[in-house]
Amino acid sequence: MRKKKNRFYKGIFKFIILMLLFLTLLLCHSAQWLLDTFGPISFMAVLYQLNSPLKGTGQGILQDYVLHCLVKSIVEIILFGIVWQMIASLRKRLIFRIEGRLFDKEINWYFNIRRWNFVRVITWMSIFLLSAVSLYRYTILVGIPEYLEIVSTASAIYEEEYIAPDSVQITFQKQKKNLLFIYLESMEATYASLEEGGGKPYNYIPNLARLAQENISFSDKEQLGGLISYDGSSWTMAALMASTAGIPYRLPIEGNTVGEYERVLPGAVTLGEVLQDAGYHNYFMCGSDAEFGGRKQYFEQHGDYEIIDYYTAIDDGLISEGYYEFWGFEDEKLFQYAKDKLTDIADKGQPFNFTMLTVDTHHMEGYICRLCDNVYPEQYANVIACADRQTADFIRWVQEQSWYKDTVIVLAGDHVSMNNTFWQDIPENYQRCTYNCFVNTGKEKEAVKLKNRKAYSMDLFPTTLAALDVQIEGERLGLGTNLFSDQETLAEKIDNFEQESLRYSNYYYQHFIK
Repeated sequence: MRKKKNRFYKGIFKFIILMLLFLTLLLCHSAQWLLDTFGPISFMAVLYQLNSPLKGTGQGILQDYVLHCLVKSIVEIILFGIVWQMIASLRKRLIFRIEGRLFDKEINWYFNIRRWNFVRVITWMSIFLLSAVSLYRYTILVGIPEYLEIVSTASAIYEEEYIAPDSVQITFQKQKKNLLFIYLESMEATYASLEEGGGKPYNYIPNLARLAQENISFSDKEQLGGLISYDGSSWTMAALMASTAGIPYRLPIEGNTVGEYERVLPGAVTLGEVLQDAGYHNYFMCGSDAEFGGRKQYFEQHGDYEIIDYYTAIDDGLISEGYYEFWGFEDEKLFQYAKDKLTDIADKGQPFNFTMLTVDTHHMEGYICRLCDNVYPEQYANVIACADRQTADFIRWVQEQSWYKDTVIVLAGDHVSMNNTFWQDIPENYQRCTYNCFVNTGKEKEAVKLKNRKAYSMDLFPTTLAALDVQIEGERLGLGTNLFSDQETLAEKIDNFEQESLRYSNYYYQHFIK
């Protein structure tokens, strides 16, 4: 009876050890996969991705993770179990005998390794130490200490600097301009050549670079540059929130994040709500499931946006039921869908805000469509060049429409690319920034400081309204500053602005979440 009980406890012990080792392997492989796939992204972005619902996630990313992390960990733990069992079987049979003479004395030592329990102890201690060292190493590489340091200290920046949109005077012109806001997935100024101001040996975005030169584009340098992407806006949902609410993403990480909240930022007043109050009809279009990351909830609750996504495309007959490419459907179809919708919307005669989000340039390697050329050796470069051409063609189409004269176009990269394999050839100290361009604002000849700006996605909130000729009392909304004004951004005024805006804030939770 005692032997059976001992065998049972030994079995439980072995199972626990194997599970702990499996989890250690999975965590280490996952951390390395994150670093290899996305580069040195913030731990905040990692937490968001881990807690986001899988619904709407690109199949290629899930498959790559399963193959390189889950399957790899399972195979390794199976091999470890086999080797462990082989050693256990051999241990019962291994007998060592040492014979010889030492100081004129005969030696005849007999060892039965089965009785050497300390071998087990050494084995488990070695496994524990190796696991602990590996976990500690990846903890540092992923940036957990920096994240904990930021969120464990409080900041008063919101009490001191946040400007609630409903606390200042916002005045629209009698003849309101339409807004066409195009978020370009992972679009950076970095894709331009070094001569243009980018970071690459070739100019992968000649059309977008030309648009920036011919219109208004805010830059962190003298040449083509852009807006700085940081932890609070370094993934799509965070960027959408920052650029329309003027605050970084600081929602509690629990459950399925945004998509599970009954209300998303109920205390915040956003771009959509400001436009809705002024008589605009808001639209949000994407080529994927709009529920992913809580985009649908956010836009519906802040400005009553009409959502146009993968499922409405099926209902409208753009794609057939069951059609699924990359994240839903490719940008070629997205731009055609946008043309059809914009034509119908413009006929209604109501000022509109049509916001759309592209997807083909999403990591890891982007989506190769039938319009893509095979000019460069890297797939991602060909995808970027294709996105550049498609976007420029779409802008030209818009400019040919009768309603264009009353429409402002805003082009903005949502965040810098998470493709970690595409940046080996950029200068070591190059500051990667998101692309931005404002078309048809009527401000091209005004004395606007365009170069050597230190600005973030949050500055797009008041700047977009200003592009529509909206007058903003004090030139600031949220934590953002109107870049068309002569006001300094908070990043230009406050040295540690990034850290301060991400620290714990009672104001943030009390005013925006509760």
